[in-house]
Amino acid sequence: MRLQPLVSIPLGVVLARKEISRSGWALVHWEGIAVLAGQRFAAGQARRQLLHSGEDGAQYLWDGLRLELYRDAAETYWYNLTGGKPSLFIICSEEEGGELLPIAVTADHDQSTSAVEADYKVFGVPIPPEVLPQIEEFVMTHFKPEPKRKRRRENLSDEGQNH
Repeated sequence: MRLQPLVSIPLGVVLARKEISRSGWALVHWEGIAVLAGQRFAAGQARRQLLHSGEDGAQYLWDGLRLELYRDAAETYWYNLTGGKPSLFIICSEEEGGELLPIAVTADHDQSTSAVEADYKVFGVPIPPEVLPQIEEFVMTHFKPEPKRKRRRENLSDEGQNH
């Protein structure tokens, strides 16, 4: 069980839904588009709003989600930020008929991996520019990387060995 989050940022998430039909069968395909930040997304329960609909599919916005930052996960946030593609991860449960419901957003790669292993759908999206400095400040405050230690090399040559 985790402690209380030290930072909690209201978010909305945008997912795209596309139905792919071929030879008599249909498949619903979802894609993570973006995470949006701000008080206007602090609606309480995650609720879905249609943003766009067309031949290429539909985009939906869910508000009422939060990015919560925990001290014990600061190291995984640091690895996320210093990796090649800093991301937020949208964790979704699959409802009947292939519909998705976003249930969490995290910057913790370990949490996103655990969600995938538990059969949740997870989408990585870029960290919004207004959220990135908040995560960076959190990491700078709560995580101190271990200093690298130099190993002493063993002398493997015959010199210095007694025969």
